[in-house]
Amino acid sequence: MSYRNSKKKILRCVSGITSIEFAMVVPVMMLLIMGIIEFSLIMFTNAVLENAANVTARYGATGFVAAGSSRQDQIIANVRNMTGGLLDPDRIIITTTVYASFDQVERPETCINPATAPCPGTAGVNYVDINGNGQWDADMGVAGLGNANDIVVYQITYPWPVTTPVINTIIGNPFNITVRTVVKNEPYT
Repeated sequence: MSYRNSKKKILRCVSGITSIEFAMVVPVMMLLIMGIIEFSLIMFTNAVLENAANVTARYGATGFVAAGSSRQDQIIANVRNMTGGLLDPDRIIITTTVYASFDQVERPETCINPATAPCPGTAGVNYVDINGNGQWDADMGVAGLGNANDIVVYQITYPWPVTTPVINTIIGNPFNITVRTVVKNEPYT
């Protein structure tokens, strides 16, 4: 038997071809399945955080404070309860920003002479100091929960740990899931 005939015989041999195809397809399929699971968990976490933000903002807008607690402590506890143990409560970041009206939300303080933005100089001369802190701000809000009739932006951020290696390089690790809601506090006393 010549070398040429044995080479043709090897090339026509199909035993074991299924194993080779399986070995080539399985890694791609596993990556696809792991990616679907990862993104599903991220979307589920986003929905849980949105619900927690909405319920917490509604609770915070009432101004209710239980005896022996502060509004801030109750809001943090409410978010932790709403996430139902799915998330690590120590990694949940809750920020609240107070505004006097809806048209001020995430807007910079007004420059008297817009050509000199970002408005260096003196309050009342170069810019209108809306929040009264003595400096020009790119956002007119102040940290806190506000008082009656104030506008409050509740923002909840959670750094989701991405476990799939390839997806990790695409979207980063951790992947920050951030939700926000804006409410007007009730006219409580």
